[in-house]
Amino acid sequence: MIQFTQKNYAKARPFASFLSGVSGELGIPMWVFYVNRGQAIASFGLRDKNGMIMEFYPGNLSYAYTAQSGFRTFIKVNGKVHEFFKEESQASLTVYAHEIVLHEVNETLGLDVQVTYFTMPNAPIGALVRKVVINNLTKKPLAIELVDGLTQLLPSGIDYGGYKAISNLLQSWMQADIKPHYAFYRLRASTADSSQVDAVHHGNYYATIGLPNSFYSVDYKQIFLEDTSFKTPFGFQHVDVATLKKQVQAQVNQVPSGFTVCSTTIHDRLTFYSVLGHAKDEQQLAKWIPTLTVETLTKKQLENEALHRRITSPIKTATSRPLFDAYLEQCFLDNVLRGGMPLSFDTQSGPVSYYVFSRKHGDLERDYNFFSLEPAYFSQGNGNFRDVLQNRRNDLFFFPEGHDVSIRQFMSLIQADGYNPLSVEGMLFTYVGQLKYPQALTQVLSKPFSPGMVALAAEKDGLPIEKTVRAILKDSTYEFKAVFGEGYWEDHFTYVYDLFETYEAIYPDRIQILLHETRVPFFLSPATIAKRSEKYVQRLDGQVRQYHAVHHDHHRPQSGWLMTENKPLEVSIYGKLLTLVLNKYAHLDPEGFGLSYEAEKPGWNDAMNGLPGLFGSGVSEAFELHKLIRYLLDHSPTSRSITLLEPTVMLGKALLNIKPTASLFTYWDQRMQALETYRDQLQGTLKTSSMPVSDVLSLLTSMTRFMDERRKVLQTHFDILPTYLMYEAKTFEVLSSAPMHKDLKPVKVTSFIMQALPSFLEAPARALSSLPLSSSEKSLLMQRVGQSDLKDKTLNIYKTSLPLASYSLEIGRIRAFTPGWLERESNFLHMTYKYVLGLLKSGMKEAFFKDIETNLTCFMNPEVYGRSPLENSSFIAPTNNPDAKKHGQGFFARLSGSTAEVLSMWRYLFFGQHLFTVNNQQLTFAPKLSLPPSWFNASGEVQTTLFNAIKLTYHLPTKTLQPHATLIVSHYELFAGSTKKVIQGSIVQGEEAFAIRSKVFDQVHIYLKEGSP
Repeated sequence: MIQFTQKNYAKARPFASFLSGVSGELGIPMWVFYVNRGQAIASFGLRDKNGMIMEFYPGNLSYAYTAQSGFRTFIKVNGKVHEFFKEESQASLTVYAHEIVLHEVNETLGLDVQVTYFTMPNAPIGALVRKVVINNLTKKPLAIELVDGLTQLLPSGIDYGGYKAISNLLQSWMQADIKPHYAFYRLRASTADSSQVDAVHHGNYYATIGLPNSFYSVDYKQIFLEDTSFKTPFGFQHVDVATLKKQVQAQVNQVPSGFTVCSTTIHDRLTFYSVLGHAKDEQQLAKWIPTLTVETLTKKQLENEALHRRITSPIKTATSRPLFDAYLEQCFLDNVLRGGMPLSFDTQSGPVSYYVFSRKHGDLERDYNFFSLEPAYFSQGNGNFRDVLQNRRNDLFFFPEGHDVSIRQFMSLIQADGYNPLSVEGMLFTYVGQLKYPQALTQVLSKPFSPGMVALAAEKDGLPIEKTVRAILKDSTYEFKAVFGEGYWEDHFTYVYDLFETYEAIYPDRIQILLHETRVPFFLSPATIAKRSEKYVQRLDGQVRQYHAVHHDHHRPQSGWLMTENKPLEVSIYGKLLTLVLNKYAHLDPEGFGLSYEAEKPGWNDAMNGLPGLFGSGVSEAFELHKLIRYLLDHSPTSRSITLLEPTVMLGKALLNIKPTASLFTYWDQRMQALETYRDQLQGTLKTSSMPVSDVLSLLTSMTRFMDERRKVLQTHFDILPTYLMYEAKTFEVLSSAPMHKDLKPVKVTSFIMQALPSFLEAPARALSSLPLSSSEKSLLMQRVGQSDLKDKTLNIYKTSLPLASYSLEIGRIRAFTPGWLERESNFLHMTYKYVLGLLKSGMKEAFFKDIETNLTCFMNPEVYGRSPLENSSFIAPTNNPDAKKHGQGFFARLSGSTAEVLSMWRYLFFGQHLFTVNNQQLTFAPKLSLPPSWFNASGEVQTTLFNAIKLTYHLPTKTLQPHATLIVSHYELFAGSTKKVIQGSIVQGEEAFAIRSKVFDQVHIYLKEGSP
């Protein structure tokens, strides 16, 4: 794995990042955040912030505090104490995908110190491992005294908010117990002000392996005396280790430390490890710690590296651009952290992909997100609907055995009103077999469970873990879990299409069965959309706004399914997609240009949070709706009718009868009235009904015709397609109904005036990928974007929007942000990558390859970017930011939708849009490479991996190529072990195509030649 090294890191631009938090299928994950200050680790813990072992500080405070309150290394030579990794040192920080390494050489002392951090893989107790190697550069034995460890280590049981509020009081409960092999940190009792007081038995621990004759110091005063700034180790300066060891330590009523102290002589090298983590059971900890040796921990370090190589191996690629190849692997890893990695299991409900290693993003810079890593085997985390969906869109190119699981999951979560819950909670299983297991397992199986719960119980019962998990899941059913969360975003549905596009690229022969025979239920949230007569209101200042658009039914559970006769109502996936597009089309804005933000939340850009109140709408979402309608037309059923919810049939008929007229406002008003009637009907007793396919096709045709006409009108009015529109109530009537909210009078709007916000990059990005634009339209769009202020001409990077200074703060918090920061006029990587990917997908390859040289982080100058160029940021500060020292620097580490865009780039570069097709009723394998010859290595080859099993190699012709030559496939060589099969021509059909998809072949060689496309 290619690494990134930052020399003299303490004086470089500050950055924050994290270890992956992946500990293997049979490990307990830890979250670990680090900064390029002090000894790097800024905070770590178990599950979430409430499980912090080192106090969680946001990024700006971590830069200030880590060097003092974090890990420290003091070495005394000849009576003088030296601290390593101080600001004045010339230390380096090296970042790998699986670990980080600090390195400092002190020529004066003759010592070379290296510190490595990684998380313990596949162990029954979660641990952050700290490896310290001290090399003696002198040619003689060197006597040293050593203090190494963590300045402040919190006991278990302290919640994040409570510690921030009353940390001084909480010291009263704290206790640090020194045991022979470790120090154990706990609270003596529960801290709640309640009549029920419980003893606390779980705790955090610190142990050092490989330092004989050492002892643990849990009393910071031993090292620092009364220096509560922790700057100077006065206690260690003036006495020797033998004297320190005799001192009585204070083990209560203060925040303890975790230091290892020893006196030793280094001949060549001294290597030791410290492990820190949380233990639910001290008895288990007491048995486990003595099994750890320098040798076993060295193996665990190698195992951790191998684990990360295994996770990233499905995208292993070799071109002439090694940074790009390594970047793909890092993006794949980070994509797994957001979307998860699927494991295949057989169940009573059929094969299923269970996603592990995912988590909701949250880190030192995203201090507003409350992340969570399930502390269990087969760990799965929660995530937002949009995030998880888009980060799984390419999964079938790596794990084709997942088939339609993601489609069924996310289509199930689409509600009858076209919206969806925010929080995707993964899946739980219900055991339906015979209970024949020991006590711990039987208890777990008595209610819905996760594979991790089964694994831990199996281990407790002394059963083989993986075998038991698979056997139990085989006798279980599963259910997708989700929770409403906090609102309805208009853009979430726009990522659904990508799942179908990917599925059809791999399984074109099964798409009709998927769409028309697979049935899914409707998720039911406790929130409904208010009528216009309730949410269109006049404020005291006379302004008309759209407020309080979502009603919450607090008597309804946060999650559930639309039911009839005690079972979920189901329709075909095609029927669900049709339900979705009818709902969305009905609330196109008054001009028919965008989708109304009618449910309190905007689209992708959360910082435009004021737009819903301003009757805002999103043009990008309308483009995606248009694409989805065309998809339904292209995949229409062969039956005479389609089954839908009865109210959906009535909505479809109503929309079919409402015709676009000269008055766009009237057409909008009638559609909204039909939609509100439909939503009312959803609250009653429901059943299914049939709608003639002829009516469906007529309706879809009418819808796409209207949207195409409105898009063309939009193109004539704007040089760059707008992303956001606002509507001002030109005329309105105050209603006599009582106001639902104080100081807000309900109104009926009788006409609107439209206003477009300055251009954002999103609409052009979506247009390139979603609209059937001509070549000239694409070129003109690209030219106008490149010439506008959407591109930073100095850094040659794109920005989210044109300047917003002339607009009111009402549009959202984006207006309050500094230009060139967060979503405001910055280089938001996800949107930039979406635009650049649009160039590739729309056939503008030359523009794509030019743009990636300055817009993909792997090709950026790391000194300017400020962190590893292999890792994405959420955004980069362009030159419009008033702080010139931030220009070109990346902020908010790694977990963003940009990783999904990079994986899509990989897919289109190596395989094209349709990897498999059906040609003359035969399955056909026909990848289309889009890499230029300069990306091939010196041997004329590029390699990548398909389906996590097939090594796929493209070969250039041996003869010299003409400039701008077009390359086509000459022939294929297919290998299954030593057996070789040659296929002449540009495609592989029939049995061989099936064999490729089934991973029968382990190598595919594709030979290219010059020719016509």
